[in-house]
Amino acid sequence: MSDAPAAEGGGPFEEQRQIYDLLSQETRHLILQFILGHPEHLPSLDELAYMMPKNKAAIRDQLEVLSDNDIIDCYRYPPNEDARDLPSQFYGLTEHGVDTLYEYNYLRGLPVARALYENTRLSEKAQRHRDAPRPELPDTVRDALTIDEDDDPDFDRLERYIREQKGNTHSVADQVTVAKAFYSAGIGLEKDGIKRTELLDSLDIDIEYQPRTVLNHLVDAGVLDQTVPPGPDVFAISERLDDIVNGQVTEEAEVNLDALIAHIDDELQVTALSEDAAERDGPQARVSAPSVAVADGAGRTVRSILAAEFGIEPEQLIDFLRSGDPVDRLNTAVKAIESSEEVTKSEDYGQIVFVNPAYRYRLTEQAIEFV
Repeated sequence: MSDAPAAEGGGPFEEQRQIYDLLSQETRHLILQFILGHPEHLPSLDELAYMMPKNKAAIRDQLEVLSDNDIIDCYRYPPNEDARDLPSQFYGLTEHGVDTLYEYNYLRGLPVARALYENTRLSEKAQRHRDAPRPELPDTVRDALTIDEDDDPDFDRLERYIREQKGNTHSVADQVTVAKAFYSAGIGLEKDGIKRTELLDSLDIDIEYQPRTVLNHLVDAGVLDQTVPPGPDVFAISERLDDIVNGQVTEEAEVNLDALIAHIDDELQVTALSEDAAERDGPQARVSAPSVAVADGAGRTVRSILAAEFGIEPEQLIDFLRSGDPVDRLNTAVKAIESSEEVTKSEDYGQIVFVNPAYRYRLTEQAIEFV
């Protein structure tokens, strides 16, 4: 049953408000975007469920709302009913739905919606549903949703705007190239965006200036949005696990320190001793640490290198590592080992590094409207 009833005596403004509420609800909005982006504008329920972060029950409920309001219809294809693994019900716009979306400027996003769909990797099932035979849309609906493939997007207004805003910068030509590539790849408001490090590979472009410089200018000009993905402001990453350890930083640092200390203890199996090493004095002699052992033939050990790094005696090292901030002790020790040419770090431990989430970039609504 519809949760967006038609206006009754509220006048044109009330009717507009109710239509806006009908179209803008999150799940219904996504359904309409993926109907517009679908190659045939007739996705199955499974296709919608694959493309959207919603379960089928929630999608089915909102399909019913849109159908009750004559925005979409369920188009059936009986020949598929007896076919294995092929859908027989598809969802597409009605003539009234096309008129409504046109009035509320949804159809202007057709090229971007199409590009977004085409740049989405499909599962085997989603691809099978996409390629399945399906019914024809009414002529008026099909014609309204047809994009003339021979017409390239009109980038003139977008390029003119960028040159007006950033014509005094050396990288303006690269800025135009990047903005066009974002549009062609469909990286607009409906996508999470791409990271700076993904720019050149994802968009397959060649630019003269650094991506950071170009992106910063486009953000400043209002052509790109710079967004931060949801989640923590800082990620703690364990090099040992190659994974995020937020909430377990101290515990993970202590596990790494234990592995580092085990590495140091392994060096008690000395490979060479000086002629007057204490260990040669006989079984009654007791020492707290071996004399300097040969490591990789260089005559230094992890113990001696870290003792020098921390400014302590070698026999004090283990207690020192177990005192203070475990993350600071661990990271300082690992850096010292990695910078030495005389010893090799074990794979059983590593640093805990802290990184900020990478910004993501996507076209602004203003930039899309220019095209």
